[in-house]
Amino acid sequence: MKNKTTGPFKVNISLRLLKDKFEGLLESSNVSVQTQAKQALELFEKYPVLSSGSTTTEDFLKNKPIVDQLMSYIFPSALSENEIKAAVTPYTSEVFYCSSRLENIISNAEVSDTIFNELYKDYEDSFDLLTYAIILNIHYKFNVDFERPKTLSIIDKNGNRKRYRVAFNADFLDIYPNENAIEITDDILDELLSNANNIEIWEKYFPKDSWTIEGFGIVNLIDTSLDERIDDFKTHLIEPNSESFQYLIEDIRRIFNNPDLQLGSYSVEHDKIISPFDRNFNMLTLVADEDVSINEYACEHINCQLFKDRKPIIISNVETYHKKSGGNRLSNALLKKGLKSVALIPVPVNGELGFIIELAAFKPNQLNAINMVKLDTILPFIISYSKRTFSEHQNEISAIIQQECTAIHPSVQWRFEEEASKYIQERNFGENPVFKEIVFKDVVPLFGQIDVVGSSNARNEAIRIDLTRQLEKSKDILKNRIKINLPFYEQLIFQIDNYLVELEDNFHTNSEQEINIFFEKQLFPLFEHFQHNSKGVEDVEDFLKTIDKATSSLYDARKAYDTTIEKGNKALSSFLDQQQLRAQEIFPHYFEKFKTDGIEHNLYIGQSISKHLNYHPTVLYNLRLWQLQVTCEMEAMYYEKQKEFPLQLEVASLILAYDIPITIRYRIDEKQFDVDGAYNVRYEMIKKRIDKAHIKNTNERLTQPHKLSVVYSSNAIEKEYLAYFEFLQAKNYIENDFEIVELEELQGASGMKALRVSINRKLKKVSDIFTIEDLQTA
Repeated sequence: MKNKTTGPFKVNISLRLLKDKFEGLLESSNVSVQTQAKQALELFEKYPVLSSGSTTTEDFLKNKPIVDQLMSYIFPSALSENEIKAAVTPYTSEVFYCSSRLENIISNAEVSDTIFNELYKDYEDSFDLLTYAIILNIHYKFNVDFERPKTLSIIDKNGNRKRYRVAFNADFLDIYPNENAIEITDDILDELLSNANNIEIWEKYFPKDSWTIEGFGIVNLIDTSLDERIDDFKTHLIEPNSESFQYLIEDIRRIFNNPDLQLGSYSVEHDKIISPFDRNFNMLTLVADEDVSINEYACEHINCQLFKDRKPIIISNVETYHKKSGGNRLSNALLKKGLKSVALIPVPVNGELGFIIELAAFKPNQLNAINMVKLDTILPFIISYSKRTFSEHQNEISAIIQQECTAIHPSVQWRFEEEASKYIQERNFGENPVFKEIVFKDVVPLFGQIDVVGSSNARNEAIRIDLTRQLEKSKDILKNRIKINLPFYEQLIFQIDNYLVELEDNFHTNSEQEINIFFEKQLFPLFEHFQHNSKGVEDVEDFLKTIDKATSSLYDARKAYDTTIEKGNKALSSFLDQQQLRAQEIFPHYFEKFKTDGIEHNLYIGQSISKHLNYHPTVLYNLRLWQLQVTCEMEAMYYEKQKEFPLQLEVASLILAYDIPITIRYRIDEKQFDVDGAYNVRYEMIKKRIDKAHIKNTNERLTQPHKLSVVYSSNAIEKEYLAYFEFLQAKNYIENDFEIVELEELQGASGMKALRVSINRKLKKVSDIFTIEDLQTA
């Protein structure tokens, strides 16, 4: 080994302090200790140079056999194969005695003569302050913190790197000033500490050869390679991406000392095993994109322990397990990939089983109950990482859904989450993701509405009343101001009279706009002129106070109409939302509602909308009965609250019973569901036209106040709903005035019929939802 620069120090390699130690041991009460001390001191007497010292390693090691013999007292032979320990010359990197284990490490190092070169350096191109610290703290009694953790990184001839923590024992070192040493005062100390990296300042106060360092040091190395690998693993967990994921694999392999170790993962959702949301993970025990029930995964023992008890599974010899278990999906998948030992580690997330981590090796027993103890150290970090990434993943999913789709009904949320998860996987994998359209095939639609009867007429009447009052008040103001030679006022009154006649006899859609322009251009400017240039303008001010600022017109009757519609819709909507929660318990289905002059709702039911439950036609029958029951209750509730509304408007209920499955597609650009395909558009056309449909060969509208109408086109539907009507009549929901009517020809549909019946407006709502079982019992 090559000597390092000694800086301000004279180096004297000696065993003087070791000799002093043995002299002290002569007083020991332990006979064996006394014997060893006497033997050592005899050697010192024969070779006094060892205690007086040498300035070079070459001179010191001229008596190497004796040095080795003396070192053996503090380097026990019994521990030589285990301890990583060396005796080094003062302030140099030279080893003059070491344990057998360290000797093997040095001989196997890639560069064996430089492993201690960095021992006295804090970083590259720096100089070490350790010995200066000893002078300042031990000799001068300053309390300066110079402590630095010392580590060594040694690469062996195979390229494998190991890291060691260094502990330096200075029991056999002595440092003392020479004649040219400079006394270090408090002011000098301040200057030194203010220039810790300036070697010129330190050389100024510690001139060359101003101090002597005598004796030898003992270096102890502790293998921290596993700790370092675990630290690397934790570091790479912090920034999960494609690059750091490869590091994670290598970290795991280094932790288990297996360069071929395979790492995989899969997710667990309800009772299904699905692909991991991070595509960087391969599935070792499953095929990609394969969804498997947990009961089909392995044998009953493993399924129970892994998925129910959430305990790790270790199969040290897959071939033996395969033979004993008779073979199953797990063992077949592993053997097909040549994997002979495996460990499966369950990872809970938020109280539920979230992931299974797979570790597998190509040789039997490479993974076993002994080396799997290493997982105890890293598993808490894996769990923490999993919780964090799962939460981040869910947040990303929500953000993407919000960005791409706005609010989504809970019944179909799962499908959007799947697509959002694929979007994130592709994006993180470096691809250009596209959020694909969401399609649900073979769903049966249920449409219903409760609408204000004659809402257009009611609104027009409100407009007519407001405009009439506004014109009459304006006419009174002008009449009070007619004087001789003011024919302009008379002309305005004449115009007002014409508008009043038009409102009474021939009100049309343009009337409101024309009258508003008349006020804006002529009357309002004139009335403002009265306010500022006339006396006795109380009538003008009172009139202007009645004008709504938002619409610049009298808005009393229209406000009463709007308030009635708003309160009615709010009551109907709230009631429907509450009942919908109960309907979802029957079977998950897509639901949406719209506010018009009443409330419209759509339900779509089918197997494609449910992720985990099995669909059966009885589900549809129950929801149809639910829809009838809730429609009757909604209308009865409306009339019960009607006394609280400004206007007493009538409502009518309508249901479309459509028995042909359709396909609905979520339109990303429109951010809403719509029927898909030309054939399915027929349903939308019928739905939009039946509201204003007439009974065949009459002028009578199908929808009538206090009546429930169900439109259909097949005999099977007619029979089904007649049974529902009989049941609801028995429950006092409807009257006994069933009628079957044919509808006029509708564009896009012919042969449509309707069942119509009066609703009991005073029915008492029951707390339970009616079911097909109730109907059959009745």
